[in-house]
Amino acid sequence: MTELPRPVRTIRLLRRPKAARAGVFCVRYGHERAFYPFREIRCDIGGRGFAMMRWGTRRLYHVRVGVPGECSCECKGFLFRRRCRHVQGLLVLIRRGKV
Repeated sequence: MTELPRPVRTIRLLRRPKAARAGVFCVRYGHERAFYPFREIRCDIGGRGFAMMRWGTRRLYHVRVGVPGECSCECKGFLFRRRCRHVQGLLVLIRRGKV
């Protein structure tokens, strides 16, 4: 039996955040798409803080990004695996200078 290739995960910034409005990005994994409005929030413990919500749900995540050892998220993926699409997506957007 041959294994199917894993779908590629991509991220795209749909709207840049501004002072009066949230930004929005889309994470695509195969045929699944998830939209996340996000806003930068104050982070007193280092790194940059963000509040984001998955569109269509009431799931609010607080995410902290910085150097690899300082990243964190409240989602189940990060709590179990120490990595998630929220942290990875924000790191990519910051690295590209989009956020």
